[in-house]
Amino acid sequence: MNIVDRLMDDHREIMSMLTDLLNGPIDDAEKYSKKYIEMMSRIEAHERGEERTVYETLSSDLEVRPIALQAMEEHRLVRQLLRELADVEITEEVWLPRLVVANNIIALHVQIEEGNVLPLIQESLNESQREDLDRRFQMEKESIMTVLRS
Repeated sequence: MNIVDRLMDDHREIMSMLTDLLNGPIDDAEKYSKKYIEMMSRIEAHERGEERTVYETLSSDLEVRPIALQAMEEHRLVRQLLRELADVEITEEVWLPRLVVANNIIALHVQIEEGNVLPLIQESLNESQREDLDRRFQMEKESIMTVLRS
């Protein structure tokens, strides 16, 4: 697998997790909260992994650097929003509206990344480089998940 395929798969998984939370009943607040924390951890690991591999690689090109910086700023905002939401009780009235806003921001980020960043990776790196970047991304992501779960 190469990095482009991996990121597309991650995006689908993250959006599916968000959809499940948005559509799922909150009949068991503890279980629902655990699902939210797991999703939040996966998003953070994905973002940090991207920043340390994909965006670090792309940032060396001065023409592409602004796109990488914008994406990393979007990551920062998403992390902040998700952490703030983690401090809100799921039963509070603002929980679902805030989750909807987070979903919308993440969906827009995914759309921009898949429309702008992934084609840049496809054009600027050969298959071997994309596979190597994927291995590095996976290692980073797994390392971050280990820390987040501890």
